[in-house]
Parts: sequence; C-alpha cells; structure tokens
Amino acid sequence: MTAPTTPKIKELSSAGLAGFKTFFGASTSWPVLLTSDLQNLLFGNLPGLLGFAARSMTQPYLLKSCGRRPAIGRQVQIRNPKAVSFGNNNIIDDYVVLDPQGRGAFLDFADSVSIGKFSLVVAKRGNIKLASAVNIASHCRIATESQIIIGESTLIAAYCYIGPGNHQHGSGALIEQPMKIKGGVHIGKHCWIGTRATIMDGVTIGDGAVVGAHSFVTKDVPAGAVVAGTPAKIISAMKE
Repeated sequence: MTAPTTPKIKELSSAGLAGFKTFFGASTSWPVLLTSDLQNLLFGNLPGLLGFAARSMTQPYLLKSCGRRPAIGRQVQIRNPKAVSFGNNNIIDDYVVLDPQGRGAFLDFADSVSIGKFSLVVAKRGNIKLASAVNIASHCRIATESQIIIGESTLIAAYCYIGPGNHQHGSGALIEQPMKIKGGVHIGKHCWIGTRATIMDGVTIGDGAVVGAHSFVTKDVPAGAVVAGTPAKIISAMKE
C-alpha cells in the first residue's frame, strides 16, 4: 500500500522550471540564474591554471560582492550568487556547494576564507558569516535556518556538521513537522573543531576552545575549554 503524499512532499517533488528555480535559487532572477549556468557550462569543469583563471575572472561579476584574487575550483556550485559575498583571497575548492536559500538568506565570507572539497555551506532563510582566515576542511556541512557566525582563524576539520536543527516530533509525517530553531551557532575566534564533530543549533563556543574529534556538542563551551565525547563534556578548562 502506497503512503499518502503530504503537502510538503508534493512541494519538494514539484517538477519543471518552477521546481528547478526553487531548488537552485528561488529569489534569483532568471537572467542571473541563466548567466550562472552558462558560466558553469563554459568554465566550471575547466582543469588546471586555465580553469582557475577563467573562474576567478568571471565568477565575481555574478556575486553580490567579491574581493581580490578568488580561487575557485572545479564544479563549484554557487546557488543564488547575488546573496554571496567574498572577501580577498578566498579559496573555494572543488565540488563545494554554496547555497543561500530563500529571500533574506546570505553568505558573507571575509578575507582568506578557505573551504575544502565536497563541503556544503547552506543557509535556509538565514545567514552564515565566516570571519577572516576561517578554514573549513573537506566533506563538512555548515547549515542553518537562522544564523551561524564563525570567528577569525578558526579551524573546522573534515566531516564536521555544524548548525543542524531538529524536526519537532508530532503526529503525521515527520517531514511535515515544524523545525525547532534555537537561534543558530556562534563559534569564537582561534577555535579548533576536530574531525566528525557535530555542533547543534543554539550552541555558543567561546574563543580559543577545542572540540575533540567525534564529539556531539549540545551545550555552550566556555572560552579556552577543551571538550570531547558524546555528549561533549569539558575535559580541560582555561587556566586563570
């Protein structure tokens, strides 16, 4: 017996040009969307120095703003590019997805931000701000429906998941339940987030803190503290 299709599932399964535009940039105008597609077609998979040069010369014109010398890898997808701002010397490696979804969403990267291969940065009607010299390694997912702020010179190791909210549990299909939003994630400057760590929505991590590998962080972390475990607990506090 086939399960009934809910309104949300119908919305997600919509086809045609309207579905394409919803998925790849609902608030983006058709001219910008088509120009972005053309840029990807011509230069998105161009290898080597020639590819980097072509993308660094053409991509800035599609963004809201862009500083000097961006380095953009192969098959990078920037959805809704007019809601994305780059500083100087940003490095966006191969197969990264930058995805501000919905009106009012934006991504704001300061100088010398680096994002590794296969990572996703997704703001659903929210915003994500990365301060100068933030380094996000490969295969990370940074996602929010409110706000994520990461302070300068903070290191995010591979396979981290930062900012997920939770569907509230209720009757009916889980996908239909409203999200429980707790105000986003704020990570201070000079922090180190270990590989495969998960930092949940509503968490604040103080300056200079360290989150151990494979940790599940559900509560605030004081400045200078070292936390680890599932759930994460303080194993070392900053000395006075």
